[in-house]
Amino acid sequence: MNIGRGDLVKEEVLIEVLQNREIAHAILDVFDPEPLEKGHPFWRMENVMVTPHLSSKSSEYLPRTFSIFEKTCMNSWIDGKDFINVIDLLKGY
Repeated sequence: MNIGRGDLVKEEVLIEVLQNREIAHAILDVFDPEPLEKGHPFWRMENVMVTPHLSSKSSEYLPRTFSIFEKTCMNSWIDGKDFINVIDLLKGY
């Protein structure tokens, strides 16, 4: 998952490892350049989810994200349950 900066990821490398299934799935929110062009391979890849780059329009976004991440990591390491924001595989989110 990349919610950082678009230029942190070498897109050509990411495309290659996704095509080779070295990485099972990628969730991408940022790109370099933005917006992601219409013909870009990420739009057609089944193992890529492109999310709108609108999710961090709140000053509380990063503190909340890190809090959830910390609690989820601690819960998974301690007892493997009580996760926050569990993905429902049937719904796809």
